[in-house]
Amino acid sequence: MVRSGLFKTATIIFAAIALMLCSSCISFRSEMAGMYSSDSPKTNEPAPVTVFFHFSHLEQEIGFDVVPKIVQPRRGFRDIFGESMKQLTNVRSFATFTDNDNDIDNVERRKFRDSLKSTNDFTIHITFRRENSFAKHVLGTIFTWGMFDIVPIGYSWNYIVKADVCNPAGKVIRSYSRTSDLTTWHNIIFLFVYPFYPSEMKIEEIYLESMQNIFRQIDAEGVITK
Repeated sequence: MVRSGLFKTATIIFAAIALMLCSSCISFRSEMAGMYSSDSPKTNEPAPVTVFFHFSHLEQEIGFDVVPKIVQPRRGFRDIFGESMKQLTNVRSFATFTDNDNDIDNVERRKFRDSLKSTNDFTIHITFRRENSFAKHVLGTIFTWGMFDIVPIGYSWNYIVKADVCNPAGKVIRSYSRTSDLTTWHNIIFLFVYPFYPSEMKIEEIYLESMQNIFRQIDAEGVITK
């Protein structure tokens, strides 16, 4: 009888763990805040310019990280950037540089970055920042395991995209920002719904929509003109 009871208990625990491992998720995003919506056509054709695109990808868990941490670009970022570049109509040539977490120890990379700033007509420093609440995510994980993943739990991230347009001397000419929230819900019942609401697609939408809109505004306002 004792062995039978232990076997039933072990079976229940195993089944609960198996269900949690099979858990899936669906993601929803908010509307982009700070969007530029003017459709006014440009009145002149500015001269072609050279542009240096400086990318910083940051992540911070509020309540755990004291300062934002440098992370690698997300998958497919180059394709997203290439598509967004179509919004800029007077870029003759451009260079790119992406921050690494070891740049503080790499003098040559820092010199190369600074040389790109001084040799191009304009620098557009684009920062992609991803934030969440560490406490809320930890409590959500505890609740998920405590309820054996029966109740759907949502985890939220805030995405802030900021672009500073600078001249060769480093003076900021114009700044732009876009923000959007992404909430991912975890539960076993989403196993068959996940293919229609993957977080990867929603994050890519945020990156593409924010960068395209910022570039469209820069182009419409004629900011990168000599």
